[in-house]
Amino acid sequence: MRRWHFYYSTERVKVAFSASLSASTDVKYIGPYAEATNLVYEHAFSNIGNAYDINTGIFTAPVKGVYFFNFVVFNPYTISTGVRLLKNGNFVVAASDNPPGQDTEDTACNSVTLLLEQGDRILLQLLQNCRIYTDMWKRNTFSGHLLFTM
Repeated sequence: MRRWHFYYSTERVKVAFSASLSASTDVKYIGPYAEATNLVYEHAFSNIGNAYDINTGIFTAPVKGVYFFNFVVFNPYTISTGVRLLKNGNFVVAASDNPPGQDTEDTACNSVTLLLEQGDRILLQLLQNCRIYTDMWKRNTFSGHLLFTM
């Protein structure tokens, strides 16, 4: 009879981040651009595991696992806004706002749970011909965390 011995570590991989477009309290506009443009959420509220790069806006999976991502898009103006999440350069989900008439403050968001391989990259892009902005309220955010390893 063969005996199986299972060894496991009680140390769990910890990965979580949350960031806003800017740490500044000043109003900062991004876009519109003729082409989709990578967004850099440069103010990290948290970055446990350092998998999110505040200089590039790219999250790189440190381990194979199931990850949850959420992003919020606030639009205070009559110019359309839209953001899409890409995995390794491929579209996954988006959130957008095309304000009608007098309505000038809207919030859109989207979330997704993804199986990522070690090294997979997640980023957000501003859609072409759209604008996004940030101010002291930091209403445009990008967050993610590892649910469990595989």
